[in-house]
Formats: sequence, structure tokens, C-alpha cells
Amino acid sequence: EGAAAYYADHGLDATTRDVAASLGVSQGLLYKYFDGKDALRDAVYDHFFQDRWKPEWDELLAESGMPLRDRLVAFYTGYADGFSYVGMRLFMLAGLNSRGLAGRYRFPLTDRIFKPVIAGLRKEAGLEDFETVAMTRGERELAMMMHGGVVFIGIRKFIYQMPLPDDLSDVIELQVDTFLGTAAQSLKRVHAADTLNVPLLR
Repeated sequence: EGAAAYYADHGLDATTRDVAASLGVSQGLLYKYFDGKDALRDAVYDHFFQDRWKPEWDELLAESGMPLRDRLVAFYTGYADGFSYVGMRLFMLAGLNSRGLAGRYRFPLTDRIFKPVIAGLRKEAGLEDFETVAMTRGERELAMMMHGGVVFIGIRKFIYQMPLPDDLSDVIELQVDTFLGTAAQSLKRVHAADTLNVPLLR
């Protein structure tokens, strides 16, 4: 965690010597546990980005007995609670890294988040389910708008360091209500547009 904090402030090109100095240990001690700079960096990302998903979120997003609005508010409030200064900055640094870090730690957003969201939207809009009509590229873009808006809250708070409250639930509710205000109409538009209503490719 100390190395993660150092990378978050100084970037991923920091040397093991610099990391060790910041921790008050010798460089040799780091090499006792990690083969080199890349191994230490990979261990940091494993620690921060593996197993961050809470199993109960799968059940929450798929709960058809709960209104979609309530599901989205509950999920994204919990999701945003996991944002942190170090985690968000490491997330952004991975995207800027040329060694493929972002791809290695890519999370299956479509399967775990976007599909349940679109399934709920389809149901509310009276459209066919995925067993009849596969998810489309346009639908993923629609779900990404909701998700991206929430992630950008974390970027504003921890990258731009804009003043935002610790409790983001009111902001999340505003995001969800704004999204759902036009989501059903937008979904029908997606299904009617030739360029958007194409099967989702992996």
C-alpha cells in the first residue's frame, strides 16, 4: 500500500530505489519479495484491482422485484464508496501506461453491469429480452453513459481534486434520475437506428 501511494503521487516510472526510500526501507529488502520494478508494480495493481467486486452487487442488479431506479441508486452509491485517492489515480495511470496495464486489469463491465441495466430498461420499455434479441452496441453506449458519469465523479474528486462531499448519494441519485428520465426513449431510438442496433461484438 505504501508503494501504491508513492506511484499514485509520482507515476509508474518511479524507481524501486525511490519507492524504498519513501517507505524507509532498503532497496534490497524490496528485491527480497519482488523480482524488480515491474513485479512490484504488478503486485500493487493486483492488490488494488483484484476482487473489488462485491458478490451481492450481482444479485442487486438482477433483482427484478426492485424498481430499476432503486437498484441503480443502491449499486452506484456502493460502487462510488469504493473510490479513493490512490485507487483512482492508479486507475488513470494504468490507462496512460504503454505496457498494457489497462488491458490486463480490464473488468467485464458489459456482463456484470451493463447487461443487467439494459435488461431492466428493456423490461420497463416493453422491449424483448436478450434471449430474443441480443444486446446491441448502442445499448452498451447508453449504459456506459450512466457508468461514465459516476466514474467521472471519482475523477473530479480525486484527480482534479474538486470539492465534493464525502457522501455522494445525493449526486448519484441526481445522475440516476437524469439518466432514467430519457433512457427508455433513447433505448427505443437505439433499436430503430441501423448504425446502433447491431449485435454487440466481443
